[in-house]
Amino acid sequence: MRHARAAFAALLLAASASLAPSLAPSLAFGAGFEAETIRTSRIDQFLIGRAQKTFGEFEFAGGLVLTSPNRKFGGLSGIDFRPDGKSFLAISDTGYWFSATLTRENGRLVGLADAQWAPMLDARGRPLGPKVRADAEGLRLATINGRPAAYVSFEQANELRLYRARPKAFSDLALARPEVVKFPRAGRKLVGNRGLETVALAPADGPFAGAPVLVAERSLDPAGNHRAWIVGGPLAGAFSVVRSGDYDVTDGAFLPNGDLLILERRVIMPYGVGMRLRRLPGDAIRPGAVVDGPVVLEADMLSQIDNMEGLAVSTDPDGRARVTLVSDDNLSLLQRTLILEFIWQDPGDRDSTAVN
Repeated sequence: MRHARAAFAALLLAASASLAPSLAPSLAFGAGFEAETIRTSRIDQFLIGRAQKTFGEFEFAGGLVLTSPNRKFGGLSGIDFRPDGKSFLAISDTGYWFSATLTRENGRLVGLADAQWAPMLDARGRPLGPKVRADAEGLRLATINGRPAAYVSFEQANELRLYRARPKAFSDLALARPEVVKFPRAGRKLVGNRGLETVALAPADGPFAGAPVLVAERSLDPAGNHRAWIVGGPLAGAFSVVRSGDYDVTDGAFLPNGDLLILERRVIMPYGVGMRLRRLPGDAIRPGAVVDGPVVLEADMLSQIDNMEGLAVSTDPDGRARVTLVSDDNLSLLQRTLILEFIWQDPGDRDSTAVN
């Protein structure tokens, strides 16, 4: 998302450009996860200065601001949860894994524990290195042949890569080496730095049989809509997502009812950033379709947001769908790394627009 960072820099970061840390990978590569010091402060109100709890289809369930003495920490661009719904894995667009466990009280996010950090590896087992090779943007966890795995989209390379935990390091994806997942040839002609952002995994018991679904940030079809793909499975093919309001798509995940929830972000000069969530009905997604859906949450700088880039959907102990968002701070002193949580209030409708 170089173009988004450039706009954001023009808005907020010009004075701090010289403070950006070196991102040269450690020479001690391939060591797996190591403990990371993370400090947190709570966010109890999403709308600044207001006690409002409900926003669109969501109830705010707390948030955190994360900081670390490690100058390489930040840039979080994707997140997903392990089956327990508390421990998560995230990625940085500078080529790092971040693992931790969220703590909640009475269903609200209050803290973070067991933080770990590690460089992502390339096919030869080395850290990814320069940004052009390390621009990881979307993440989805999976289990393949009984082993943990992760699908990761890389924007500047415009590749979808699959990391599988190695047999002798069963639970440590930081030791995994990637393999490139094939998807349609047309997907290789995406606009540089506006390409693959979103990777979602369709429900295994649905019509796509658990296939990855990709949506481009701002690589558009001839009609000006976001290009998208169903990768593999019985309904593999290309479709489009309607673009509106000058928003870019930064992530997405499937809700329990089969709808695809997408996270969108725009830079509003000179006021900052805006974010919104849009719900695309799953039964409208199919090869050749142009899919739209309702905006179900929208926020600007009057709310506790930053450069929101990552989204995950998990199920809490009460059986409710919990939506977790993370922000990319661009490794800037003037931005924040946020984790925000919401409880989805299923409206039970099937609003959609799909055109063959």
